[in-house]
Amino acid sequence: MWRQFAEVLARRVEAARVAYRGLVAVLRRIVAAVRRLAAPLVRLADQRRVRLRVMHVEYRRRLRHRRRRAR
Repeated sequence: MWRQFAEVLARRVEAARVAYRGLVAVLRRIVAAVRRLAAPLVRLADQRRVRLRVMHVEYRRRLRHRRRRAR
């Protein structure tokens, strides 16, 4: 009886392991696809952040020079 139970349990565990591997493979492919789709958006966001930073630094520099000239 216990041997039969152990065999059934081993088969079920192996089936679950195979299903889990399949699920992991599918999820990896989904994540890779999402990353590929999101890459241009991330690049745009990075470019925007850099552009805003450059504008901010330039604005601060102009303010500093304006304050110096006002003295």
